[in-house]
Amino acid sequence: MKIKTFVSYLSIVIFIALSHFALSQSRITNILDYKIYDISKSVVDDFKQESKAVSNVVIIDIDEKSLNAIGQWPWPRLILAKLIDAASSYHPSTISLDIIFPEKDRTSPKEIVNFYKQFFDIDANFAGLPSSLNDNDAILADALERSKSVLSLYLSQNNLYQNESFTPKGLGLNLDTFDVESAPYILSNTNTLANDRASYGFINTTIDEDGILRRVPLLRKYQDLYLPSLALATLLSINPNLEILKEHKLKLMDHEIALSKDTKVLLNYYKDSWYKKVSAVDVLSKSISPSELRGKIVIIGSSATALHDSVTIANGKNIAGVKVQATIIDNIMNDDLAIQPEYFKNSNVLLSMLLSILLFILLIKKANNIIIGLFVVAIISALSVDLISLYYGVYTSIGYFLIPFVIHFFLISIIFIFIDTHERKVFSEELNRSHVALLDSMVHVAEVHDFETGAHIIRTKKYIQLLGEHLYVKGIYRDKLSPEKIRMMSYTAPLHDIGKVGIPDAILKKEGHLSALEYEVMKSHAESGGHIINNAIAGYRLNDFFTMAKNIAHYHHEKWDGSGYPEGLKGDAIPIESRCMALADVYDALVSKRVYKEAFAFDRSEHIILEGRGTHFDPVLVDAFMEIKDKFQEIAETYRDTSDLDSKKERR
Repeated sequence: MKIKTFVSYLSIVIFIALSHFALSQSRITNILDYKIYDISKSVVDDFKQESKAVSNVVIIDIDEKSLNAIGQWPWPRLILAKLIDAASSYHPSTISLDIIFPEKDRTSPKEIVNFYKQFFDIDANFAGLPSSLNDNDAILADALERSKSVLSLYLSQNNLYQNESFTPKGLGLNLDTFDVESAPYILSNTNTLANDRASYGFINTTIDEDGILRRVPLLRKYQDLYLPSLALATLLSINPNLEILKEHKLKLMDHEIALSKDTKVLLNYYKDSWYKKVSAVDVLSKSISPSELRGKIVIIGSSATALHDSVTIANGKNIAGVKVQATIIDNIMNDDLAIQPEYFKNSNVLLSMLLSILLFILLIKKANNIIIGLFVVAIISALSVDLISLYYGVYTSIGYFLIPFVIHFFLISIIFIFIDTHERKVFSEELNRSHVALLDSMVHVAEVHDFETGAHIIRTKKYIQLLGEHLYVKGIYRDKLSPEKIRMMSYTAPLHDIGKVGIPDAILKKEGHLSALEYEVMKSHAESGGHIINNAIAGYRLNDFFTMAKNIAHYHHEKWDGSGYPEGLKGDAIPIESRCMALADVYDALVSKRVYKEAFAFDRSEHIILEGRGTHFDPVLVDAFMEIKDKFQEIAETYRDTSDLDSKKERR
C-alpha cells in the first residue's frame, strides 16, 4: 500500500473515532435515543398481555367539581384536615399528600385578628369561636398526626424557601455505591405542620431534554440525609423495611427494585382507565362506597387546571404530578419499573465505532455483499436485543449504537464513493490513453500498407473536432452531440480508413484510374472497416466508443441523398459522426496533394463542399463549415504534409 493511501485511510479511521466521541456527547443523540426508547416501549407494550390486576392507589382529587363546591384554592386548612379525617375513616393502608404548605394559613382566625391589628390597629375578635378553631394549621397538623400521613418536600438547587428549623428524617441507609443527586435547599411545610415523627418524600421529577417525563429518581440527598421520593416514602409508611441488595437494587415488600447508578427508574404509564380517582368533595360528604378506599394507598392531590403541576409523557399527553406518584407506586407493586444503566451508552458507542471501522475496511476491500449483510445483521441484532432487554426491564440505550452506526455507514459510503469515483476517473483516463495508443497502432498498420500520411490523420482529427465543437456551441444537434461524444469523434476519426488494410496492394497502390471492378473492391474498405471494429466489439462488449468507431469506419462514404456506400443510407439515417467524418475527409483530400492530383486552392475546395450541400453532405454541416472555413484552412496549413509525396501513393 502506498504511504499516501495509508495516510488517507488512517485519517478516515481517526475521523470515525473522533466523530463517535462527538456523537456520544451530542444532545441530538441523546434526544434521538429518547425517541427510540419511546418507540421500543410502545412495541414491547403491545407484546405484553394486559394485566388483570387493579391499581393499588386511589387519588383523592381536588378537582374542578370540588373547587366549584367549596371555593377556589387555597382552601382553609381545616377543610383539608376534615378531608384527611374523612379519608382516614375509610381505613386506607396509608395517606400521602402531593401538596406542600410552606406558608401559614392566612384564613386562620388568629391570623385574621393579627392582620387587622397590624395594618388597621383594630382589635378584631371572633366572639363565641372555640379556641380549638383559632389555628387552621394546628388543626391540620393534628389531622396529619392522627392519620400518620406522608408529607411532601421539594429539593432544590436554589433557595426557594428555607425552613431552617426543620430537618426531615433520612433513610439511615448506606447508599455510597449510588451516585445520588444532592440538593442544598429544601422547600418544606410550615413549622406547625412539620413533624419530626412524620414521613416525608420529595416530589421532584426529572424532565428529559425534549420535555418528556420518562424517568424519576427514587432517592435524593439533602445535606447528609438520603431522602425517598414521595411514592417510595408512601410505601415505606406501610412497611419500613427497605433493604439494599447488590448491583444497585433495593428490596421492599418482597419487590426488588433495580435502579440506575443515579437511582433513577423508567416509568411504565398505564391507560387512563387504570388510575382510580375520587373527588375530594365526595370524600368530604362521605358519598363514596367504603370499599373504594379501604386498604388502598391514598394520595391527595389535584388535577384542577389551575392547581396541578402538569408534565408531558411520551404519548404527548399532559398528566398531573399526583398521577406520576401513583404510577411509581403501582410500578413498584407490579414490578413494572425499568432502568437505563449508564454504561450501555459508552459500550454502544464503542461497538458502533468498531463496526464502523470494520465496514470501512470491507469497503476498501470492496466486499460489498459482506458490507450489506453486516449492516443488516447489526441493525436487526441491535433492535432485537433492545426489545428483549426492555421486555425484562432494561433499556440498553440502543440509540447510542444505532445513530452513530447508521450515520457512519452513510458517511463511509459517501467517502468511498468519492474515492472510488477518483480511482475510476484515473482508470478511465488510463484506459482512454490505452485506447488512443491502440488506435494509433491500428492506424499505423494502415499507414504502412496504404502509405497514407500521418498528417492526414492529424488534420481529419482536428477537422472533425472543430466541426463538432462549433455545432455544439451553436446549439445544433444538441440531442446527438455532447462534449464527451465530440472527444470520442476525434479519437476514433483515425480509424475511418482502417478497412484499407484488406485491400490488395495492386489496387491500393495502382497508378492511374481504377477499373469499375477495382473500384468496387476499393469501396469494400468501408464495409471491411466495420467488420474489423465489430470483431473488437465481439471480443469485449458494445459501448459508445466502439459504436462510434464502427460508424466512422463503416459509414463515412455514405451521402446525404442516399447515393453513397456501403449501405446507401440517406439523411438522418446516417450517424452524425459519419456525416462529420465524410465532410472532413473530402475536404482534406481536396486541399492536399495526391499522386493523381495537385492540391486544390482553398476557395475551390470550399466551393466543391458547398456544391455538395444536400447531395453529398448534410446541409446543416455544410452551413456550419462555411462559418468556420477559415479555421479549417488554418488546420490544413499548420499540419501540411512535409514528406516526399512522390514516394507515397494513395487512392481514396
